[in-house]
Amino acid sequence: MTPRPLDDDSAFEAPLALAREGRHGEAIHEALVALERAPAGPPRRAMVANALGQIARLAETAGDLESAEHALGEALRTAPGYADLHYQMACVLLLRQKRAEARRSLDAALRINPDYLAARLERALLDAREGLLGEALEALRRLGHQHRVERPRAFRQGLKSLEHADWEEAAMLLRQALHLTEPGSEEVAHEFQQLMEEGKTAAATRLVRDALREHDDYADLHVLLGTAELEEGRLDEALSSFARALEIHPDYHVARVQLARALEALGDVVQAGEQISLVLQAEPDHPQALQLSKRWGRLRARRRPPGSGMRASA
Repeated sequence: MTPRPLDDDSAFEAPLALAREGRHGEAIHEALVALERAPAGPPRRAMVANALGQIARLAETAGDLESAEHALGEALRTAPGYADLHYQMACVLLLRQKRAEARRSLDAALRINPDYLAARLERALLDAREGLLGEALEALRRLGHQHRVERPRAFRQGLKSLEHADWEEAAMLLRQALHLTEPGSEEVAHEFQQLMEEGKTAAATRLVRDALREHDDYADLHVLLGTAELEEGRLDEALSSFARALEIHPDYHVARVQLARALEALGDVVQAGEQISLVLQAEPDHPQALQLSKRWGRLRARRRPPGSGMRASA
């Protein structure tokens, strides 16, 4: 069960503003004060789940894992029936190397929702880290049969990485194969998009760079950074960001398309075209790659000298 934000959650605007400023302890305190003033009943539980969950994500993004755990603990005391909160708590506990507590949180999420895909994946990854590799592989193969795998090749590579005890590589590949976001990155992506839509590119760049200090291995974050750099015209930096994303995940088509755009902006249309060809070889219907390929094809046709396509007569 996912907490549903209330239509009127203005009481929590001030705590969230404090959290965005990095004052997470004050934000939690103010959220609990606002909660005490709210009417009793289910809406009260929804308010705390929504507000404290958001505060926890902001704290996690800023690297303040202690405050993130505190916020989620307060949320779960009021709303223990939300699987998403237990899963979010498990992710924070794993980052804090509290594996036993994380296992209990994942089990709680799965008791509420046995089909919770992200929780099942993290539970299997935790089993593997703790020496239960056979059980983990069996659980993951079963999961792969029961759910649609968006990227089968990445899924197979993830299982192979797990067999070789490359935990981080396996986790990244399996999450991407199952189309799951990295823990904590969804909040960053949402705020990034808001800032970009408001024209606050410099603020969007700062946001992602702050997140990358804690999560340099998140390909999604490098793509966001490169997108902002591309928007600002810092083409060499954008090129480096997209290349770093592809170093982490070579099959990340969004990163390769963005790399092609950066190469085009630098005037290297040949290299850009080669990158798009790689995407279309793996995914012939990729919409952005197709769009760029068709646009470049039209440009080449316009530049072709008249009659160059006709066979010369004898």
